[in-house]
Amino acid sequence: MGLGGGPSEWDEYEWFRLADVPTPVATKAGPLADAVCALLERTPLWPADSGTRVLLVDLDNLRAEPTRWRARMAVVVTLARQAEHVVLAGQVGAVTRARPHLAEFAARAHAVPDGSDLADHVLLDAAADIESDAVQVVVVSNDGIFAMLADRGPLTVLSPGNDALSDRLRDAATLVVDLAALEEEAKTARPAQRRVRTKAAIGAAARSGR
Repeated sequence: MGLGGGPSEWDEYEWFRLADVPTPVATKAGPLADAVCALLERTPLWPADSGTRVLLVDLDNLRAEPTRWRARMAVVVTLARQAEHVVLAGQVGAVTRARPHLAEFAARAHAVPDGSDLADHVLLDAAADIESDAVQVVVVSNDGIFAMLADRGPLTVLSPGNDALSDRLRDAATLVVDLAALEEEAKTARPAQRRVRTKAAIGAAARSGR
């Protein structure tokens, strides 16, 4: 054991503040994201003429492997652009990871400390502050606490996976859409779409004599 006075083991490390680390630039979401968003366009989540559109996103519920996760962020941005009120919340790690992929909605992501239901309460409090007699809500979560939103109007649940969806939330929802199932459908549809495009390209080339 040394007696001190020599270089510390910590001298080999470079110290910096996390706040000084530049935010990474988001990369293109990818073909899975495009395919999932296209499928979602065929499943309207907002009932026509049902009031103010409110989107609540529990970022903690959207964990997935990188390709699916980027697709989920693309879905969030797509829905946010359709809504009149957008609230996103999650624990610090989830928010930090999501922000570079949330486009113009990055600043709206609320980071909360680690703890049970803290993000849920941020979302619910924000919804309660919306002064409108007619409200329709799309909530991206599996948590049963959001069932109370059905008292405000039509409640659509975009579930990150029906296997973990709260029975209470399922029963309260006007519509439930399984995001994980959409992702699986998109993964199987993409090769078929590529084959169709290839056949079309071959046919066009044949007609042109190439």
